[in-house]
Amino acid sequence: MAEKGGIRFLKYYMQKLKSFFLSKDILSFLLFLALSATFWFVNALGKERETTITIPVRYIGIPLNVAVTNSPPTEIQLIVKDQGLMLFDYSKSDLTPLSIDVTRSFKQKGEILITSDQLTGSINRYMRMQPTTKVLGIHPDSILIRYQKLSVKELPVQLVSKVELVSQYMQSSEVLLKPSKVLVYGPKSVLDTMVSVQTELVEIKNLKDTTYLRCKLKPLKSIRFSSNIINLCFFVEPFTERKIQIPISSINCPSNLTIRTFPALVNATFIVGLSHFKVFNSNDLQVYLDYNTLQSGKFSKQKLLIKNNSNFISNIRISPEDVEFVLEEK
Repeated sequence: MAEKGGIRFLKYYMQKLKSFFLSKDILSFLLFLALSATFWFVNALGKERETTITIPVRYIGIPLNVAVTNSPPTEIQLIVKDQGLMLFDYSKSDLTPLSIDVTRSFKQKGEILITSDQLTGSINRYMRMQPTTKVLGIHPDSILIRYQKLSVKELPVQLVSKVELVSQYMQSSEVLLKPSKVLVYGPKSVLDTMVSVQTELVEIKNLKDTTYLRCKLKPLKSIRFSSNIINLCFFVEPFTERKIQIPISSINCPSNLTIRTFPALVNATFIVGLSHFKVFNSNDLQVYLDYNTLQSGKFSKQKLLIKNNSNFISNIRISPEDVEFVLEEK
């Protein structure tokens, strides 16, 4: 009951307020108040006033082999005087940055001075100043840019990735990186220690199809790159198992000796992508004995070595894994 009484009390006073604000006297008062405010605003816009305009600044045309060593201003304060209507138009909050082009200014001196006259001309063109507008001050009235030339070195891109393939799938080719090399700009003492540049970590899960993507190079302090974005392509396809017989060869054997093995062939089993199943050749996989590791002159057993010369086969198994051998003079 108390709750219902409170609701009725609130409705009663809301009705009273509504009646008050909709009465003729109040409506007339609000109308004249709005007209007075409008006349005051128009009158204010017609009078001369001073205001400060903040202009954002950006510097364009800085070559990659140049590093700015000081901190040029990112804003310019412009004090102007004009009628309020003009100042209102100048003082928009969404001003685009004033672009200062220094493309042809970099010589061996290490300094660029943008004079007051140059800065004023750039601002006048940027602001499209009306003849009635007076510029009372610019702060700063000039800009000094200090810089140094950087060394350059071309380095290969190293992919840093963590890729998980769907079961029964494998990469059918090396990952394609474009560009595979980039120009690196920085202090000579730093570049001399670098042999490659790394990408940021690329993580892919459940990969089962050829995939294109982009990644960024890992940023390094005081170093910049000719391209920060690397295009990648992961070539993926289903794989199958293949079995072949491979002859056992030898390496580092003197010219007057021959290594004879028992047996002379081994059975090799490996997985290979479907696109490379029929293009496998004898040079892709080598099973051999190294003379330098043998017990010279003795008939013995030795573990076979495997060399995979192909990027398209993996999980290689051979049978037998070790063989008997004998050294024979030619």
